[in-house]
Amino acid sequence: MRLIALLLALFSASAAAQVYRWVDKSGTVHYSNEQPPADVKATQLPIDAKAGPPSADSQECYSVRCQGERMEERIARRDAADARASAERAAATPPRPRGLEFRKYISIQRGMSEGEFLAIAGAPDVLFRDFTSRTYTYLPIAGDPFTTSVTVVSRRVHEIERVRKF
Repeated sequence: MRLIALLLALFSASAAAQVYRWVDKSGTVHYSNEQPPADVKATQLPIDAKAGPPSADSQECYSVRCQGERMEERIARRDAADARASAERAAATPPRPRGLEFRKYISIQRGMSEGEFLAIAGAPDVLFRDFTSRTYTYLPIAGDPFTTSVTVVSRRVHEIERVRKF
């Protein structure tokens, strides 16, 4: 019984895969999968009716295990993307200002060397370099609401400015 059903399916598939070509009286070429009129000379074209490669959708497994694996892969990809985005945000976020405490500020004097100044004050929050000078800026913090700018010319402290913005 199964053999008959299989043979019937094969023969019906080959019958459906017939294409006819004919030219009518006005010279127009026609292609059809239906039998042409009896008064025209038609040729049957060969068709390569082999099955193509299966699509990705048809190859997917729908068992609980496969669905769980796909879900784990999606979660891993999402977590990796979140980690990349977090790292990019962290790299783009400027560091918190360190400021310059008052006790350090009063130790800075005009004419002291740049090395002495940096040993007292530490790294600046903002450094602006010009051709002849450098300006070290320390931004306000909770304990010290002043912005301090120190300009160094020829490796010596030239100007010290401390401003409180209201």
